[in-house]
Amino acid sequence: MAVVQVMLGLRSLLVKLAIFFVMATLLAWALGGTLFPRPEIVDHSRVTFQGAEWWLRMLAGGDQPGAVRWYLMEKTGGKSFPQPSLHPDEIHPGWLDATGPIIASDRMYVGFQDAKAGWQIAVFEQAAPLTRIVPALDRLAVERQFARLKLDLPLQTIDQERALRGEVLEITTTGSTTQ
Repeated sequence: MAVVQVMLGLRSLLVKLAIFFVMATLLAWALGGTLFPRPEIVDHSRVTFQGAEWWLRMLAGGDQPGAVRWYLMEKTGGKSFPQPSLHPDEIHPGWLDATGPIIASDRMYVGFQDAKAGWQIAVFEQAAPLTRIVPALDRLAVERQFARLKLDLPLQTIDQERALRGEVLEITTTGSTTQ
């Protein structure tokens, strides 16, 4: 008799759990969410380079609440995928920040911040493979380099960036003390 009561109790518990999950799923769906976390995806503006579409994709949240990851996406022949030379495998953690892509002088440039190497600029002279990666001081330097590229000026080395930044800071500090 006791076994029958235990079985009835377990059946009742399973029915209540099933009803709970169905109701929770319906509530999450009605509120526009889900029971299981998935990252929010934001695709930025696209550019066309050598017959393919390129854009930056930002993923926020998911199984890592508050985490933001950036990827360079490529669409060729109806298929979209992360650019393989910059994201070698599917478990690549992505970048911390990114800017671009821009097209200048028949080349495509993308600026990104990697957790290990810091800010860099990827240069594509053709759709694939990646031509080279140029280190940069910070995001300001990347944006300044992009402005130079739009004016058909060449990329500067990181040493040239440091020297120019030092000159600007020196002018600013000496100019503010004389006033």
